[in-house]
Amino acid sequence: MLERTVARPLVLRPFHHSFWIAGLGLIVFVACVLGILSRPVGMLASIWPANAILLGLLVRNPSLASPAGWLTAALAYVLADLVTGADLTQAISLNAANMVGVVIGYALFARLSSEHRHLRRPLSVLHVFANASLAAIGAAIVGAVAVHAAFAAPLPDAFVAWLTTELVNYVVILPVFLAAPISSDGSGTRAVSIVASTRAGSPWPLVALVASCAAALAIGGPGALAFPVPALLWCSLTYGLFCVTVLTAIVGVLTQIAVASGALHLGASSLAEVTLTSTRLGTTLLALCPLTVASVDAARRALIGRLSHAVDYDFLTQCLARSAFMSRAAALVAAPAARRSGTVVMMLDIDRFKAINDTHGHAVGDRVLTAVARVVRTALRGDDLFGRLGGEEFAVVLVRQSHADALKVAERLLEAVRALELDLEQGGKLSVTISIGAAEVSSGEAVLDRLLLAADRALYQAKDAGRDRCALSAAHG
Repeated sequence: MLERTVARPLVLRPFHHSFWIAGLGLIVFVACVLGILSRPVGMLASIWPANAILLGLLVRNPSLASPAGWLTAALAYVLADLVTGADLTQAISLNAANMVGVVIGYALFARLSSEHRHLRRPLSVLHVFANASLAAIGAAIVGAVAVHAAFAAPLPDAFVAWLTTELVNYVVILPVFLAAPISSDGSGTRAVSIVASTRAGSPWPLVALVASCAAALAIGGPGALAFPVPALLWCSLTYGLFCVTVLTAIVGVLTQIAVASGALHLGASSLAEVTLTSTRLGTTLLALCPLTVASVDAARRALIGRLSHAVDYDFLTQCLARSAFMSRAAALVAAPAARRSGTVVMMLDIDRFKAINDTHGHAVGDRVLTAVARVVRTALRGDDLFGRLGGEEFAVVLVRQSHADALKVAERLLEAVRALELDLEQGGKLSVTISIGAAEVSSGEAVLDRLLLAADRALYQAKDAGRDRCALSAAHG
């Protein structure tokens, strides 16, 4: 089966839930403190990652969005303000706006398809931007009122400051959580392909990104914000989606820190709130470019993977289709290692399959094919080849197997198929057996066609001897 690269929600076991809720509260608390410490001007933080982090954790782990989870997060917000010297009333009113934004964002992301939620479609980033904008607007409305009441700041100014701060952090930080791979789907049996999400590549795009950031700091001016964009686009075409979201987040956060601290000079005579507002909007819009390119590239690669899987694998049994099996098997048996370490080719045939189709119908026949393929695939190793040549005929290439090892594998396959019992709609159960013919690569230049022919002859010997057994013959290239 083709490994899906889409990250799935983490399912938390009940006895782990309290631990994860406490961890959620701690993460939110630390993020809030870091944001509070980034207040070089005015009364609002220049960087506020807590809301994007909380939303990302809840979207990726919906089990955390329980009453206990929401309450823990709210208490973490308020506690962070209190330990840094804020008034209780002020802390509650300001953090109510934070919670409103996260609640709106969570409700909006819950309505998205899984593919869009994890940035796996060409328009996914635009959906994220739209949801982030609505969440930021909702938070800004409540936040502006709270800021006006607490600090007597003009409502329009407070609204714009809150809106842009929320928006830039959602767009820059949230995609890291949406695209992040996890080790399991929660069942512990199916790993998500982390390699596909973090695809490595040439180091030069990363070098270019570091150089462009250094140039922005050295040159400065209003255009410095755009210096990293070409390098980020290069990264988005070279690295995996998750890597690109991380790099974009690092650049976005560092840009805000550099502007707020004065390390990045944009040409303004003083660091006014309007400068921060413009910087936040510019960083938001610039981040959309590499994220969109990376998302489109991820969707393209996923489509290519599905098309490749459809070509290489049999639709019904999900083992290798004939053409894919023949090409891979030919290369495998022709390799010098095949003769050194031992390679065996097997032909498998479901006994009396035509009678099964004639008696019970083709639907039952398809179930038999699927069940047999499943148990055979389970009994083989990961590097053994298994394909369907047509009808009820299958073929296997066993690598690094001696004559005696091949007989043990064949017997294991026979026993696994014997254990199959398929329930019939009209009542009763259907038992199935297979016959196996095997040919061993023994000397000379191995040719797959000759090995399959020898295995096929051995298969007929097994059938003539009474079926449900294996016959083995040596084959020479």
